[in-house]
Amino acid sequence: MGATLGALRGSLTFSRFYVTGDIPDDVPGTTLKRIRANAFQPLSPDDEKNEGAGWASIEDPFDTDLDHEKVFYNEYVCLGLRLDRWAIPGPLLKAHLREAEQALLAKRGLERLGRQAKADLKTMVVRKLRRQLVPSLKSYDVVWNLRTNILHLYSQSERIAALLDDLFKRTFKVDLVPESPGTAADRLGLDAKEARAFAGLEPTFLSRVEEEAR
Repeated sequence: MGATLGALRGSLTFSRFYVTGDIPDDVPGTTLKRIRANAFQPLSPDDEKNEGAGWASIEDPFDTDLDHEKVFYNEYVCLGLRLDRWAIPGPLLKAHLREAEQALLAKRGLERLGRQAKADLKTMVVRKLRRQLVPSLKSYDVVWNLRTNILHLYSQSERIAALLDDLFKRTFKVDLVPESPGTAADRLGLDAKEARAFAGLEPTFLSRVEEEAR
């Protein structure tokens, strides 16, 4: 099972970023190869990592065979940030681990297992259970306007934003700057008087909790 959140469907919740750095004049012509190189790769039950992320089609997270028509729409770069994760229920893992440990103790004629033997047994059990399950899947829409260099990530999770930041830099060789009053003012190019006025602003708290936590 999976979830798709973003520009084409689901709730309209997003984070906004400014794309900065040495942006190519011809993004479609210079980046498609790197986009394809960073497309999502399926997780393997034998992987040490518990999750994996990569690009997919914004219209279908199962479609990772990306070409020009699936990514570039006029002045927009549209991609899905696909995140798969192995999620083995705790009680299921404990039950299988206990069963495997008892079988190994009986086989070796031991009363208890050492730390390394337990770690190796857990790795074996986890891999066995992964072969019986499928990873959970989520996909988050990413839309980059090449005219304004404003990017929308259709999630407000800091963790997903961090994943995007790493994948985006690897793919496009540019930086993402989160939108804030400060970065917005900097992009507007305030004159000296406006800059002094902005620097003198005091934060306004929208809830008592925020003010008390200050």
